[in-house]
Amino acid sequence: MSEEIREHGGHTDPKPSPPPPKRGLISRKRQLVFLSFMILLAAKGLVGIGEVAFVILSYIYLYEFISRFAFPRKQNEQKRRLSNPKNKLFQAYFLATAIIGLLFPICYIGDGLYRGDIHGVRAAAPHLFLLSGQAFTEPIGFSDRFATPIGILGPVFYNARRIFALLDWVKAEFSDTQRPGGPVRLYGGRAIASVNTVMWFYNLFGLLLPVFLPRSCEIYFSADNKVD
Repeated sequence: MSEEIREHGGHTDPKPSPPPPKRGLISRKRQLVFLSFMILLAAKGLVGIGEVAFVILSYIYLYEFISRFAFPRKQNEQKRRLSNPKNKLFQAYFLATAIIGLLFPICYIGDGLYRGDIHGVRAAAPHLFLLSGQAFTEPIGFSDRFATPIGILGPVFYNARRIFALLDWVKAEFSDTQRPGGPVRLYGGRAIASVNTVMWFYNLFGLLLPVFLPRSCEIYFSADNKVD
């Protein structure tokens, strides 16, 4: 789950909540970290041209085409929170996505490079590459330059694409019977891949599509009602 959703976004209260404080410097530093992950994985040849092309083309399609012709920015659109940042359950879920979706795959890939498990590294790398691409572009989508639905469509695009990468990862993990590192790495890889698949399936089909995307559209089109 995106931190940008957590910051920009519970409840569509009658009183519009003030926009979140700007943290440009922190956001830029975080973007550079994720960009470094992407460059490292691509430079080592651990991701294919398809993942690299997806990041580039989705950026052009979303921020240059959709943002102009489907959801152009409205001057009277008020940015409101899409989720309650003080909700303990949501905070726990956000922390779980960061640990399971980011930290565990980083450790798994690093351990695989150390042990020479190139097959396992290549299977896990596309997920980490795409997740880093999502984290890199999200601050752009949630900035004041774009309408609220654009900020949500970015995670939707990346989650939908990453589902296929995760399914390939699970297939690769369960097709092997031996791995450098022994049973710990073998079953650990299966567990990480499987839990990530379930978690991001829920994130896409349980939160982004049925909850956050409709809320973002409601905020966007409510600006028309104010004009009327």
